[in-house]
Amino acid sequence: MRRFGIVLGLVLAGCTTSEPYLAHISGNYYLGGDSNCTKFDVASPTRIKCYNSKMEATGYRDAMTQQQLQMYAYQKAAQAQRQQAAAYQYEPQPMPVISYPQMQTPQVTPITPPGGNQVRCLSTGFYTNCRY
Repeated sequence: MRRFGIVLGLVLAGCTTSEPYLAHISGNYYLGGDSNCTKFDVASPTRIKCYNSKMEATGYRDAMTQQQLQMYAYQKAAQAQRQQAAAYQYEPQPMPVISYPQMQTPQVTPITPPGGNQVRCLSTGFYTNCRY
């Protein structure tokens, strides 16, 4: 198992990136790839030993908890969303000319058609009196 960790550490060391990444080792996830942990070796089933680029030991890191993994995934998604938003450039498009059909004036039925009703109202101050 120790050999597997050394080989995996060397393989991952060849894939150096400028930002930390998740490494899946023996069913656990570890955060590596930063300047303090460019290379690592398995120290126990839940712990790795980190080395810097000069192969100097910089300390140990424990396996990440579920909450730490969720936070890492949330931060990565937010970072991707910010990069996507930064890449988007708004280019205004000309407004299309919409021609609406001309409507005809509605026909109004007169108040006193044959057989219709007529209302007469008299107003005096506050009082209004209407008759049909």
